[in-house]
Amino acid sequence: MFISLNKKIIYSITIFFFITSIIFVSTFYMIYGNKIQEEQLINIQRNQQYINLLYKNVTLNKELRHILEQNKHLKISNQGILDNLSLQSEENQENLLKNEQKRIAEINESYDKRYNAIGESIKIFGISSILIILSIILLTYLLANWILNPINQISQTAKQVSEGNLNIRIPKNKQPMFTDELDILITIFNQMLDNLQHYISEIKKQEHFLQALVDSIPDGIRVIDKNYNIFLANKAYHKQVGNIGKKCRKCYNASHKRKEPCDISSIHCPLHEILNNQRSNIKVIQQFACHPEKHLSINAAPIQYDGENLYIVESIRDLSEDINFSHQQKLSSLGFLSTSIAHEIKNHLGALRMILERLLDKHYSDIPDDNEEKQQLLLIYNELISSIAVPERLLKLSRTNENAIQDVNCGDAITDILSLLDFEAKSKGININFQPPETPCLISGNEADFKMAAINLTLNAIKAMDANGTLTIKIEKKAQTVNISFSDTGIGIPPENINRIFEPFFSDGRENRQKGNGLGLSITKTIVENFGGSINVESRVGVGSCFTLSFPPIKNLAKKKL
Repeated sequence: MFISLNKKIIYSITIFFFITSIIFVSTFYMIYGNKIQEEQLINIQRNQQYINLLYKNVTLNKELRHILEQNKHLKISNQGILDNLSLQSEENQENLLKNEQKRIAEINESYDKRYNAIGESIKIFGISSILIILSIILLTYLLANWILNPINQISQTAKQVSEGNLNIRIPKNKQPMFTDELDILITIFNQMLDNLQHYISEIKKQEHFLQALVDSIPDGIRVIDKNYNIFLANKAYHKQVGNIGKKCRKCYNASHKRKEPCDISSIHCPLHEILNNQRSNIKVIQQFACHPEKHLSINAAPIQYDGENLYIVESIRDLSEDINFSHQQKLSSLGFLSTSIAHEIKNHLGALRMILERLLDKHYSDIPDDNEEKQQLLLIYNELISSIAVPERLLKLSRTNENAIQDVNCGDAITDILSLLDFEAKSKGININFQPPETPCLISGNEADFKMAAINLTLNAIKAMDANGTLTIKIEKKAQTVNISFSDTGIGIPPENINRIFEPFFSDGRENRQKGNGLGLSITKTIVENFGGSINVESRVGVGSCFTLSFPPIKNLAKKKL
């Protein structure tokens, strides 16, 4: 049970005072009062005996006189003297009796005065007690102001500091006339809190810097202690374990959604290897529960802190990112090589085209078209034109035009390309169903590039369908995107080829379909991404395919230079 120091002092002084007073009064009364009573009782008994003797003496004298008066014949020598002594004795005895009674009365009165003196002493003691109590109250007040209240303030402040409130300070007089040890203690205590708050602020800044430094690392980083607790982790790691893993404090719970440490027979645990096999560095491949399709490379190493605490630092890398990077490097190298070759081929083919055009104009301009030799040359010329188109389309992959950004009306652009491809579609018996938007849909980019992307998708759909096939082109404007879908009823794309159709020079060419050069979808994807959009495909073999282009509308688009 808590009792304040103030109450302890007051209660202790009060109890001590009352106990001392009771002992003093009791002792004073028992010793001094009893002694007076005993003396008075002894004097009373002695005086009573003396009075009794006097009474007996007087009585005997009276009897003796009476006897002498009745027996006058008795001869007593010196009778006159005897009579005189008898008379004097009687008078003296009466005087002595009166004097003794008077002295007894005086003694009794003296005892009464002494008893009254005891009462006065008790009154004086009571007044002294009141003064002492007032002194105790005054002393308590001074102790409370000088000692107890400062100690209470220090105690309450220390309690709030222990609860985490470092902004509180002990109030003190602005300019005290006199300072004591407690004032110095309060000043030092406040300075200590200032220093503590400053150091904690510095530590938090260092923690934030450390966390920012760790977050800047692209690989997942986590620090684990020997009890499987995650001590530190960065943003890349939280992305790897997902939202559920962020709330888990145990590594096995965050990574594999387990309630107990991993079974080393099924999962290669770096922490187990380092702790039990004393290995300084270990590299393993794992799959986390939130992304079972991804393979993660984990490099783990121990770190000793203060010579006692052992932590395990794990660097977690998504191998799929390395694979994508390698694939991008391959495509970049291939694109650079292809564009270099395309330039050379285009130059030579252009020269052959010019030579062939000159020959046709010079030697065959007046020859009828049904001439076999002219037909062969025209066939060569047409094939040459088709060959020149291949490097031209290939160069589109790396072409940039900083001054080609404009507002493109999607509906008008698709209407234009359909008018160009109408003959080819009708010649194959393909029905094109175009669903334009109710209101104009504008995007920002290069109109020629947009038309090329739409032409590529339309031609691919026409090539993928037999007679009586249907191509549906639909433009929809949503809150954040403009979606353009190209849906055909063609042969579809096998699932194993879905992820490869955007690779340069990849072509399926099944069932005697006209083989392309494999650049159309690559060019289309490049154009769409330069517009700040995305391309998605859904396909079922024997049912058809649907390519959807998603572009940001102009009002939400931060214009991007192509």
